Amino acid sequence: MKLKNISFAVLGLSMLFTACKKEESPVASEDLGIVQQFEPPANADPAVKAAFNGYGLWIRMDFTNPKEVSNAILFNDVGNRFGATKIDENQRQAVITYSQKLLSNVSEKYSKSFFPLEFFFVKTYNGSWWAKDIQALGRSRLVICWPNQMRNAQPVIDPENHYYRDSVLTRSVWSNVGSMITLRMDTPVEGFELAGKAYDNGVASKKIQDAYLEDRDQDKRDAALAELAFIGGFIEGSGSSSFETDFPQWLTLLTTESYDNIKKKYLDNNQRRTKKYEILIKYFKSYGWDIQAAGNKYRQQLDLYK
Repeated sequence: MKLKNISFAVLGLSMLFTACKKEESPVASEDLGIVQQFEPPANADPAVKAAFNGYGLWIRMDFTNPKEVSNAILFNDVGNRFGATKIDENQRQAVITYSQKLLSNVSEKYSKSFFPLEFFFVKTYNGSWWAKDIQALGRSRLVICWPNQMRNAQPVIDPENHYYRDSVLTRSVWSNVGSMITLRMDTPVEGFELAGKAYDNGVASKKIQDAYLEDRDQDKRDAALAELAFIGGFIEGSGSSSFETDFPQWLTLLTTESYDNIKKKYLDNNQRRTKKYEILIKYFKSYGWDIQAAGNKYRQQLDLYK
């Protein structure tokens, strides 16, 4: 009897494995009545559908239950105790325009390969006292409050150019996207870590922070972190911890700063940073993305509003 049960179990597993192999891209079964959830509805704004079809990113703003926002694909933000509220109706087009501007600075190939699947715009996230202005949910969804209330963020007075005007929001978006990208990579960018000092899981930066907690000498702390970054080939001292902290800092810099400014502040007299820069430029170009051109344009536009 035991042998018979084992035989049936093996047969069942074999059939399940075969079924999974045949359906490379599983879809919802109409027979089961499961709603297809992971793409814009048929009546979505044409610009939203164009962004999804071109870049693989769903610009979302609508939900029936606030829990829909925090319950992302493969991730549920259980810490969101107070839910989310919808953006004001008169801000919908501004959200679409902002997202279009950002996406226009990325290649479709790279976005489809590594970007989060959704930008979900809301008015508030997790109430007031514990509110989040921007929140990454796993690797699939980035929740962005609009208009954003982060310190020094700009009011939305020029939606057409808000991507360039509000550098606080834009750099925060890129930083979060960078972290989410690392979660979708099979392996880190080849040769990137070797071009600089090896990551240390935060040992060096923690030592500096611990010293600061004792003497409260902020200038000393900042100088030590800057030296750590310079010697190791990082953008910030915290980048010495891991690829997951280093890569987002480089991505944010490259998408929002000109080559001239990057060279002057980070590359001159620093072989490790220069090598890491060259590796990243080559890496992004392999996906059809001239990321430095995006950074040059961003700095040029940002300077117009200063």
